Amino acid sequence: MGKLQVKFCIFLCWALTSMYSDAQREYFIQRKNLTWVDARNYCQACFKELVTLTPDNIQALARDITSDHWIGLRKNFNFKNNSIDNSTGNLTSTVASYTESYFTTHYINNSDSSSPIMNWTQWANGDPLAFQNWYPGWPLPKPSPKPPNKTVCCSCSCTCPARPTTPMTTNAEFTTPNTTTTQSGHNVTSWSDDPAETTEFTPDFTDQSVVTDESTTHATRTENMTTRRTTPYFTTSAPWTTAEMPLAAQCEKSPVQEPEEPEDEDDSDDENYIEDSCVAMLSFGPWIEKSCLEHLPFICYEDRFMGQVSVTNITFESANLTWLVAPGDISHYRVEVEGQKDNKTWEFSVTDLTCGLSNLTAGTSYSVQVFPVKCKRDLNPENATFYTIPKAVTNLTVSSVEKNSVFLRWEKPEGNVDFYRLTYETTPVKVTTERIKVEGLIPGTPYNFTVVSGVNDTSKWSYEAHVSAYTKPDKVYNLTVSDNTKESILVKWDQPVGNFTDILVVANYTNGASLFNTTVKSNQQNVTVTGLPPATHIFIYVTVWVNNDLVGETEMIDNFTTPGPISNLTLTTTSDSLTATWSPPVGSALNYTVERCLDRCVNETSVTTNIAFKNLKNAANYSVTVYAVSGQFTSTPVSAYKFTLPNSPTNPRATSVSKDSITFAWDAPKDTSAPTYGVTLNSSFWGQSWNYTTSDTTFTFLNLTSGTNYAFSVYAIADRQESASVYCADFTVEDQEEIRLSMLCSSSEALLCDEKSTRTGVFNELEKKFKTLLDGHIKWDLEP
Repeated sequence: MGKLQVKFCIFLCWALTSMYSDAQREYFIQRKNLTWVDARNYCQACFKELVTLTPDNIQALARDITSDHWIGLRKNFNFKNNSIDNSTGNLTSTVASYTESYFTTHYINNSDSSSPIMNWTQWANGDPLAFQNWYPGWPLPKPSPKPPNKTVCCSCSCTCPARPTTPMTTNAEFTTPNTTTTQSGHNVTSWSDDPAETTEFTPDFTDQSVVTDESTTHATRTENMTTRRTTPYFTTSAPWTTAEMPLAAQCEKSPVQEPEEPEDEDDSDDENYIEDSCVAMLSFGPWIEKSCLEHLPFICYEDRFMGQVSVTNITFESANLTWLVAPGDISHYRVEVEGQKDNKTWEFSVTDLTCGLSNLTAGTSYSVQVFPVKCKRDLNPENATFYTIPKAVTNLTVSSVEKNSVFLRWEKPEGNVDFYRLTYETTPVKVTTERIKVEGLIPGTPYNFTVVSGVNDTSKWSYEAHVSAYTKPDKVYNLTVSDNTKESILVKWDQPVGNFTDILVVANYTNGASLFNTTVKSNQQNVTVTGLPPATHIFIYVTVWVNNDLVGETEMIDNFTTPGPISNLTLTTTSDSLTATWSPPVGSALNYTVERCLDRCVNETSVTTNIAFKNLKNAANYSVTVYAVSGQFTSTPVSAYKFTLPNSPTNPRATSVSKDSITFAWDAPKDTSAPTYGVTLNSSFWGQSWNYTTSDTTFTFLNLTSGTNYAFSVYAIADRQESASVYCADFTVEDQEEIRLSMLCSSSEALLCDEKSTRTGVFNELEKKFKTLLDGHIKWDLEP
């Protein structure tokens, strides 16, 4: 029945154990063989306690052992001053006063009066026994009591006053553990029991009395930078020891009844039964009971130490380290410091909980590990990282400014710097070089720039470096001119963006000589530039100022003052050309536009004070208008008119002839423009002459004498100037009349008047005479 109850308990405890976790525990398998008490004392001295098994760690530990090992479980931790006979395994009472009634009436830790003592209730570290993994048949049940003996014997009732606990001196040497990580994630460390590798820990108890308060450990410590000897007090709540000294007791005899031998009792279990047993784990995991005095290897555990190092009083090159005290009997602390960039390392051994560092490099990251040393074994380190304070930048200067940007430079400080932080206004900027162009600024605005050196985790900053600068002011916009006169120009603009104080307006000649200079206030948006010469090319510059000496970008516009009119316009012509000359007005930026008009107007430009027009029409009345020009401005016009000289008509001819009229025609001169013609007709024989003007190219003369040769001439007239005349002649139709002439011949010589002579000589003479008088004038014929 008892075995069924045990199996039921196993099933229940497996379920309960799932609630516990030892993820932060480390396990150390000790290969040396000690009694359970000595093993526990060893674990308490150099670790924390004998192992507490759970479903999470038992499999991992079982894989790393090959024999039976003590674990932190005992039947009853309150059974005092009992020892196990190692040869027989039988429990022998050394003090008769500790009877079974003590166990049934005593309470755990002597503090909870509501919970009576029970076997197998807790682990060595006080954890409840929520998990069991007994080998079948274990633990052995307590045998039934035998009937009382028939005889009476004497027993002793002892009263043993408790002795005060005295210090126990232990000198232990340890080797570095070989730690392996199992598949379940538990750190299990095997410690060798080879005498060549390690010195076995042997507790030396000067007093076998045990203090029942497990939470108190008395130790004295002498600290040195390199070595440390410890003399701990080992205490345990277990009520038993391996006593070598007998306890003094006063015993009184009392009669007891001799037990009777049971009938048909199987004594095999009784022989293996151990009243106060300790538990060992077999190599494959299950538990069995063993005498606590057997020497077995054992398994210790220790909670992973999770301390932390605090770093204070950090400067450019120094810092103070402070760390938490590690649990247990710590001989000293080993401090390791390593710089990430300066390749410096330090190692110290200290017994205090603080350490000062010096000769560090500014702006450098350092990693710190503080290893508590316990039994010459390093516990998990207490870690920290920190940066030293970086030094401030040097020679922070403004190398150039623009209206929307400022260019800054500085020099890298001594030590290390991960980056810089530039701050202006409320804007922080991360910078990784020693120069930066700060953009997006407001023109004409003062800015204060602050640069600090920083480290990657932004935990440390250097002292600030400062510099101030104005951005350049902006330029004016939409610069225009208007209202130009001979001596002034109105200049207008739109306000610049940002801040500024004054606006400078300058007017210069093209060669840079100054004509005008004035400064206007920031709220003014126009100014009249005065005192300028007429017809002059003017360059106007508008510049924005801020802070009295910082100028922005200059806007420029060029323009002209207006010119005056020309004077003394003179025209000269030929039959096909016209030349105009004039006197210029005052001014230096002049050219001229000359407009020549006849049927239509033609404009030509001249940079001099004269111009010639060629290939013109003759006898044409041309008008010439001259404008003085300065830039886009023209003066009032000056005009003059002039005819070109006429050309002579061509091809004069008589187109119609009658007895008393002749019609003449002619061709107009080439490239003429509707000239007037003068026509004349005369007959020197009759003394007749006619003069007329006409715009036609034909003319008819009337009332002429028949048969008369009339001489005709025609010429062109333009602006009272006449061309050369062209001529022709023609006869009117004759109206024939016969005239008889009688002549009386007398001669002193008879032969001169004979008929023959008369007919030849006189007639010839007469014919000559008529030819002289009439030939070419009128039509005539002489017949004898």
